Amino acid sequence: MKKTEFTFLQGAEDRLHAIDAGKMEDYDLPEFSKEVPVSSRKSTSGENASVEYEWKDTKSEMVRIRRIDFRKGEEDLFELYRIPARDGADSICFKHKDTTYIMRKTMKEVAQALYNAYGKVKGGLENIVGYLRSVLGNCYVIAKVERDSWAFDKRIAKHGVNYTEVDNLDRKEKTRLCELVVEAIADLHLSNLIMGRFTLNNVILHEDQIRLTDLRKLRASRKRSFVVEEFKSILQYLFAIGIATREDVYAAIVYYAAHNEKGCAEWYFEKTNKEPSDELDIAGRIEEEVYS
Repeated sequence: MKKTEFTFLQGAEDRLHAIDAGKMEDYDLPEFSKEVPVSSRKSTSGENASVEYEWKDTKSEMVRIRRIDFRKGEEDLFELYRIPARDGADSICFKHKDTTYIMRKTMKEVAQALYNAYGKVKGGLENIVGYLRSVLGNCYVIAKVERDSWAFDKRIAKHGVNYTEVDNLDRKEKTRLCELVVEAIADLHLSNLIMGRFTLNNVILHEDQIRLTDLRKLRASRKRSFVVEEFKSILQYLFAIGIATREDVYAAIVYYAAHNEKGCAEWYFEKTNKEPSDELDIAGRIEEEVYS
């Protein structure tokens, strides 16, 4: 797709103050505790590593790690045993050893699946480096973040992840954002995976690159045509919130139809009960349904 310059401008008043991982400045938490684990046990197997911790019984609301599993190349996580955030929070952004991470609360099976799938799936997915179980029994999947990134989700706007809003973007930036989303989704759909329910909260930007974040609803599609339905829904969403113009929508459809020929052809046949004569037939039908 056509590449344009994509740079966010943001005033100091829009930035959220970072929270030092070594201090407690979260108003949802009690006063910072100096407690440390009673003992720990490290192990490695192939490309994976894990650490298990034992703790004294306390009433602390902070995330204290019972067990953490991660890729062996992420050695800094060997020293991570607590996180300055409320155990049970849905989304947590924290800093450890000069690296920013995002944790998402989920089921153990989902966390393991995302961890195992990382690197095997096409598309600009966030860097899933591990998952953990807390003392209170909550499970979180852990992603490592590029520094100086931008997000539309206030919950993770800390430690170099800066918050922005759609209204802060000019027309050129909105068009480029639409292009980046479509490129990432098109690549993801080639693996026959769908996001589930896409919003801009699923987007993290770094310079002129995009990462799809919060992958907890990521799942395999039973049919190739289902991914086209998701693509159509995403375009409807981007058009409705003012990111995509009609010109952007058409350009996105043409790009997607060329990128995912088999899925689009199957979708078109299901809609019309006939084979498309060319990609323009498919593009026209998708465009018609986007605005219906």
